[in-house]
Amino acid sequence: MSATNNAEAGYCLYQSPVSYYSVKVRAYLRYKGLVFSEVPASDKVAKEIIKPATGGWRVIPIVKTPQGTFIQDSSIILDELESIHNERSITPPGLKQQAVSSLFELLGDEWLVYPAMHYRWNYKAYNLRYILNAFGQSRKAHWPNALRWLGGVVPALKFGNIPRFMLGINQSNSAAIEEWTLQLLDQLDLHFSHYDYLLGSRPCYGDFALYGPLHAHLALDPYPKEHLIKPRKHVTAWLERMNTTPQQVGDWLPDDEVPDTLVPILQSQCQDQLHYIHQVMAKTTAWITKHPKAKILPRFIGKVEYRLNGAAGKRLCTPYSQWMYERVLDTIAKASPQKVDDLTRWLNTQNIAFDPVKPPSPLVFQRSRLWRKAALLGDRL
Repeated sequence: MSATNNAEAGYCLYQSPVSYYSVKVRAYLRYKGLVFSEVPASDKVAKEIIKPATGGWRVIPIVKTPQGTFIQDSSIILDELESIHNERSITPPGLKQQAVSSLFELLGDEWLVYPAMHYRWNYKAYNLRYILNAFGQSRKAHWPNALRWLGGVVPALKFGNIPRFMLGINQSNSAAIEEWTLQLLDQLDLHFSHYDYLLGSRPCYGDFALYGPLHAHLALDPYPKEHLIKPRKHVTAWLERMNTTPQQVGDWLPDDEVPDTLVPILQSQCQDQLHYIHQVMAKTTAWITKHPKAKILPRFIGKVEYRLNGAAGKRLCTPYSQWMYERVLDTIAKASPQKVDDLTRWLNTQNIAFDPVKPPSPLVFQRSRLWRKAALLGDRL
């Protein structure tokens, strides 16, 4: 069942078409065949709906349920809707496939921000007209058509600093990031020449997380659309599949199989992204030690070093990345010791250097905030 214009029916998705977490959730709603409407996150909507629902944050996406409650954060939205609508599950039954799905969720949500932001904002000569129109359409839809692009100026000025200030992308590492992006897209194109989705004929959490940046940024922004996506027909076909409600849903690969075509991607991810997350965990732990009475963590805690494809950089430390990594650990923690041993053995034979280091101070994302798990549990006792 496709989206409906009746805001009273089904779910309501407050979103922007250029927000990759928004399109991640939209693709999920479509895949599940749920009735939903879409509302642009205009300034008026942000003031009257989004900020009251999130305790003051202007963040998207948020989903309003038919019962009138709000859910914020794309991963939490998928979790909660999965618990209600268990048909067409996006969680495979085997631990290996579950772990790979979680790792690709981590990759898409937290690591593909590099090419998404780099190719959007560092190629402004190609993209700016589209970006201004897209942001203006979302935020100032009530303005006359000829003036809506002006509504995109302020958000463009705000987000345009993300590559340099937040992610530490600069002249010394941008070439390495581009090389890595092209390699990743080639690897995905090869994979999707054999499989409909990451793990067979049914999408998993990882598919939706990848779809966000690949669709909202690379497939829509003019420069990456022309130079990165169009030449790769199998990635393009996967993007089209992810944007529909399939009449029939296939199944996972049998026997908990993980395709060999995904192994090089996982090897690169565990070499680089997990190195960054370990830096985040150390920085977050130090902050908690220094603020033992704090229950809620700030969104950013100084800066940490990262490496990507052999190049180094320094970016803002986001404790949220630790929480996303903990989702991978939670998947493994729920499994039996025998299945964990099997997973560890498989990772070792594939030279995937996944080191499941547990953070000293686990985090919980709730009510649009990051909480110390111990402090949150203490409040409930």
